[in-house]
Amino acid sequence: MEPASRTPGVLGHHVLLCSSLLLNALLVAHHFLSALPAPSELLGAASNGGGSLSWSLQAARDAESVAATGCSGHGRVFLDGIVGEDGRPGCECNTCFQGADCSVRTADCTVDADR
Repeated sequence: MEPASRTPGVLGHHVLLCSSLLLNALLVAHHFLSALPAPSELLGAASNGGGSLSWSLQAARDAESVAATGCSGHGRVFLDGIVGEDGRPGCECNTCFQGADCSVRTADCTVDADR
């Protein structure tokens, strides 16, 4: 007769456990499946006139733009560096290289590799 007296208490604990698990699953699903704006909408808000980007997002966009500039492996581009012909930051060439994209080798130039 002892198991019969414990059945309502055990059943109550099982119901409480199952309802708690179900509620947690619903809350987790709501958290992860709720509609979020697409990242392109957040980043493109300033260009569409729908608000302005924060300074950090604008700085990240500028840095990505500068990083995409190619200097043919013989120079670097800095956001606050020299201005190129098109008004964008230009390449700062290594020793013995010149040109808009540092692709022209300077004649009679010797590079000291120990420096």
